[in-house]
Amino acid sequence: MILSDASFEAKVKNNAGDIPVIDWHSISIDAKAGNKTLPNADLPLDSVATLIYTSGSTGMPKGVMLTHQNLWMNSWSALQCFHVEKSDRLISLLPYWHAYAMTTEIICVIMAGGTCIVPRDIRDFKRNIKNYKPTLVLVVPRVVDGLKAAIDKSIAELPPKKKALIDKAIYNASRICNAGPKLDGGILRMFTHHLFYDPLVFRKFRNAFGGKIRFIVSGGAPLDLELQIFFKFMGMPIFQGYGLTEASPVVSSNLEDVHRLGSCGPVLPWLLPEHGGDFTFKDEEGNLDKSNHGQLLVKGQCVMKGYWRHTDASAKTMENGWLNTGDVGYCDKDGFIFIQGRKGNMIVMISGEKVHPEFVEDAVKTSPMISEAMVIGEKCKNLYVCANVPQEIKDQHSPEELHDLVKQEVLRTTGHMALYQKPKDVIILPDFNIEDGTLTVSMKIRRFKIRELYKKQIEEFLQRNGEEIATKRELRIASSKVVESLEEGSVMLGDGNLLK
Repeated sequence: MILSDASFEAKVKNNAGDIPVIDWHSISIDAKAGNKTLPNADLPLDSVATLIYTSGSTGMPKGVMLTHQNLWMNSWSALQCFHVEKSDRLISLLPYWHAYAMTTEIICVIMAGGTCIVPRDIRDFKRNIKNYKPTLVLVVPRVVDGLKAAIDKSIAELPPKKKALIDKAIYNASRICNAGPKLDGGILRMFTHHLFYDPLVFRKFRNAFGGKIRFIVSGGAPLDLELQIFFKFMGMPIFQGYGLTEASPVVSSNLEDVHRLGSCGPVLPWLLPEHGGDFTFKDEEGNLDKSNHGQLLVKGQCVMKGYWRHTDASAKTMENGWLNTGDVGYCDKDGFIFIQGRKGNMIVMISGEKVHPEFVEDAVKTSPMISEAMVIGEKCKNLYVCANVPQEIKDQHSPEELHDLVKQEVLRTTGHMALYQKPKDVIILPDFNIEDGTLTVSMKIRRFKIRELYKKQIEEFLQRNGEEIATKRELRIASSKVVESLEEGSVMLGDGNLLK
C-alpha cells in the first residue's frame, strides 16, 4: 500500500503496478476508538521496505534494499542509546530519501512518541528555530558550518567590550571542557563557568536556538573537531555519528553520557553479540581483528538485503557474511570508533606515503576563506588542494592576491601535519554544487566528477608544479571511475526512472 497526496495520486498509480494507492486525506477515522482504520499488511520482516540510492560520491549511485527488520532494528538501537522521550521535539532538516533521515527523524520519533517539526526549508529553519524550540537536531556538517558562521557574524557585530567578555568565556570553557563528558580544570573555573559565563554569555546563544536543545547529532560526513569543541562550550554539544546506507544506516555514535569528541562514538546495540551482530577491522594483509587498523567490517540485523539489480556489486561488498564498509579506521581501548577516510579515496604518493585526503580536507576547511576542498596527489611528489572560496572573499581580491591568500591559509591550517601531508599549492575552482554533479545531495564531494569536469585546469596546474609524470595517472582516475560505474548496470536518472 502507498499513501499519497491527491496531487500525486495519478502519477503514483501509473508507477505502482498492482500496489494499491490511497489518498491519505480519504482515510477514515473511527470517532469512538479514535484510531485510523487502515488495511493490515501481512509482510515478512525480511521483505524490502525501501529502496534508497547511495549518494554516488565514489561512482554511480546503487539502490540499497533495506528490509522492515533492518529499519526497525536500527531505530530500536538508536533509541536505546539516545533516550528520546515523548517530550522531545526534533526538528527535521534532512531529505527523507536518505536512510539517516528516514530512520532517525521518522521511525525513531514515531516509536518514541515524540514530536517532529518540519520547517519549509533551511531559511525557515534559521528564521524560526527560536520559535520551534527543538530539543534535538540532526544535521550534516554543512548545516553546522552555517550555524557557526551565523554565530561568528553576530559576535563580530558586537562592541569590543562584549567581544572581550565572550573571548574570556570561551577561554574559561576551554580550560574545563575536554573530549569526554566530565568537566575538569579546577573548582574555581567550574564555578565561574556555571555561575557567571554560562548565564551571562552562553545562555544567550542557546536562547537564539530556542533555548531547549539537549544535543545535536551530526552524520553523513566527518565533522571538524573544532566545531564539536565550540558547540560544547556553548552548551549545545554536537555528537558525531557514523553510518552508511547499507547498514540502515547508523553504526556508531557519540552520546550524552558516553562520548569522545573526534571519534564516531561506540557501536550501537545491533552490533553487539547479544543482538546477533559484530564488527571487526581488516588490515592490509587481510587479517580480521578489532585491534587492527584497517577497513571496518560489520554484520547483523541492520545489514542490507543487497543492491537492486546489482548482484555482482552486492557480492563484492559482502565478505564471508561481513559488510565491508570501505571506510578505514580503528577502535580504541575504550570502544570508540575512529574513521579516517575511505579506502578507495586513499592517495598513494610517488614516495610510497599513503594519505587519507579527508584528514587534510577537514583541516583546510577550518579556514573561513575555504568553503570546500578536495585534495589530490596520486603518484605525485606533493599533495595539492582544489579549493572553493566564498564569493564575498573573491570579490575583494584580484586572482593573484586570492591565490596567495588561500595558499597561506592552506599552509597555516596544515602546519601541524607531517611534511608529506602538507599541500604544496592550491588551485581555486568554481563552486562545487549539486546541479553539475560535483556535490551529492548530501553535500559530499564527488571526486571523480570534479576531476572529470576540471580535467584541463587540474592537468595544467599539476604540470606547473613539476608533476608531469603524475598528471596522466591523476586524471585517468576520473574516466576509470565512470567506466567502472557504467559497467555495474543501471543508472538512476533525475526523475527517478531506471535506465538499464
